[in-house]
Amino acid sequence: MKTKLLLIGLLVLHYSCNEKENTETQEVRVETAAVKKEKIELSDQYPAVTVALQEVELRADVSGYITNILFKDGQKVRTGQLLYEIDKSRYQATLNQSESRLKIAASNLERAQRDMDRYQKLKEGNAIAGQVYDNALTDLRNAESEMLAAQAQVDNDLTNLQYASVRSPFKGTIGFSSVRLGALVNQGETLLNVISSNDPIGVDFFAGEKNLSKFQTMMEDKERVKTDSTFMIRLPGGEMHPYPGTLENMDRAINRETGTIQIRLHFPNPDDVLKPGLSTTLRVKAINGDPVLTIPQKATMEQMGEISVFVRENDTAREKKIELGRKFKDRVIVETGLEEGQSIVISGMQKLKDGDKITTQNRNPE
Repeated sequence: MKTKLLLIGLLVLHYSCNEKENTETQEVRVETAAVKKEKIELSDQYPAVTVALQEVELRADVSGYITNILFKDGQKVRTGQLLYEIDKSRYQATLNQSESRLKIAASNLERAQRDMDRYQKLKEGNAIAGQVYDNALTDLRNAESEMLAAQAQVDNDLTNLQYASVRSPFKGTIGFSSVRLGALVNQGETLLNVISSNDPIGVDFFAGEKNLSKFQTMMEDKERVKTDSTFMIRLPGGEMHPYPGTLENMDRAINRETGTIQIRLHFPNPDDVLKPGLSTTLRVKAINGDPVLTIPQKATMEQMGEISVFVRENDTAREKKIELGRKFKDRVIVETGLEEGQSIVISGMQKLKDGDKITTQNRNPE
């Protein structure tokens, strides 16, 4: 009898151990991580090109031979600086002639005025024929017209003489000369050079129409955008330009073919590092506000276009559908579906189904 009872006890103990072992094997070992709320900085990138905010082509306003070039190619120039001289001899001679005609016209006007003053007194005493008085009045008006015409000719010739000296219209950098000493230039046709103002310098890029409202909002708060370094550019060599940019303006309409709109920024360029036509990469801050919920990207699962994660609830895995936002580094923003502090499974998901028991074994606890 004792032997029989001992045998029954051993069987019960064996059964209990098996039950415990089966229960333990049903628990899946996983790693977990907490849903974090953090402030992050993301950016969008656009290909961009630098442009001069001020640029002008210098062309000859008079014809003649280049007699002097008073700058070095590529140098900085100041407003009003003399750059080219065109042969002035013809224009000086023409001005001298017109000034002589002006003096003659002035003398004729003075004589006609004296005659008119004298005839006016005689007319008051009825001592002169009306026809004589009328002729004197006509002579005075003709003399006045000749005087005006002579003065206009002098002004025109003086302008041509001044145009023979080509000066810089603003402070900037001049390019390589298109003509050399002794070259013949034609009025309104010959390109002499190009001057551009490079500080500040413009940067043009094209943004999609879906981002139009975002940039319009930035246009209304330019100072904050500048202080927040919202716009930065990377040079072709990889280095960042040290100065942030400011929105200048945007095009009047969206391009129907590309669905984009041209936007122009301006950047300080005191060291003249940026040259017009330089290809750059524009970085625009995308998020710079309140903290957002983030999780490791490896915690997410996708099936039939839906994204889900396993959330740990009392040692049980619960599958939850979520909506994701932007990705950055090895993490992703959670738009909806999770709360800060929740524990989610980041490894071992392939072994899980909703409702499974889990046990946590984190190698790198957060």
